[in-house]
Amino acid sequence: MQKLLLVGLGTIADAHLSALQHIDGVDVLGGVDIAPPPSLLFRGRDIPLYKSLGEAAAAGHDPDVVVVATPTPTHASVCREAAETFPSAELLVEKPAADDHADATALLRSTDDGRGVNVAYHMAYSPEVLWGERLVRSMSAVLGRPITVKAVFSDPYESQIGSAAARFGSSWIDSGINALSVLSRFVEPVSRRSLRRLGAAAWSCYEGRFVCRSHTGNADLEATIATSWHVTAPSRSTRITYSSGAELVLDHHAVAGYLLQDGAVQEFFGSDGRVPRRESHYRNLYQTYLAERRPIMGKELSRRLHDLLLCPDGYPS
Repeated sequence: MQKLLLVGLGTIADAHLSALQHIDGVDVLGGVDIAPPPSLLFRGRDIPLYKSLGEAAAAGHDPDVVVVATPTPTHASVCREAAETFPSAELLVEKPAADDHADATALLRSTDDGRGVNVAYHMAYSPEVLWGERLVRSMSAVLGRPITVKAVFSDPYESQIGSAAARFGSSWIDSGINALSVLSRFVEPVSRRSLRRLGAAAWSCYEGRFVCRSHTGNADLEATIATSWHVTAPSRSTRITYSSGAELVLDHHAVAGYLLQDGAVQEFFGSDGRVPRRESHYRNLYQTYLAERRPIMGKELSRRLHDLLLCPDGYPS
């Protein structure tokens, strides 16, 4: 039985707990939050709640994995405290690992000590992305090589800019890492060509342009990622065009995928909606990480994605 301790009991914690209920051989020992809810259930039973990691340690818990799901600006400090409090536990931190390049670099470098720090790249485990990856691999001879990638990730947070910034940092920090993790399923991100903010500060609107490489060859291609909080409704999509003229369209908010060829839909993926969108991501992620004991993402690639996201002068500098 793998024992988990969940740190941070906000909205995202619900998706973690709901997904974990479907993973065999897992138990949640307790939850930690500076302002914990009155109660929290896991598989129909109340789990103990604590206001600090020290309280959890004092209660005699010895977790195999500590899941850090606190606001993004606190990730680095909470991970350091968790590592000190539970030195034998693995850490699974929400994406990105930190909102600062130096902090993220130091945290991800600590994976070399053998204990392990993993990042929960949940968007890379969304059902439509996994479907698209399998489809592209099976049809590579027909599709040809990818030649452009365009991704747009938006959330309507402008009206609550203060609380959104405190929780997520910016649209780029919050959604840019999601887009990059999805992109890495289909191409190899190599360098960041540019990153600029668009419009008013409250819009939190960004454009990042990247040089990528096909997984099957050395030809370079360009990827553009746009993120924004200056929108009316949430939207997330990735579009990849191939040398054959085919286009893979992934609608991440609808959990749907389309392969367009010669003006027609040749392949389609969808969902009946019974599993909530975000929970479906975490089910796949935890199945890989806990049930199958496979890495969520390679160490080198994880570091590179954070460099591409956070390096002030571009990557490589």
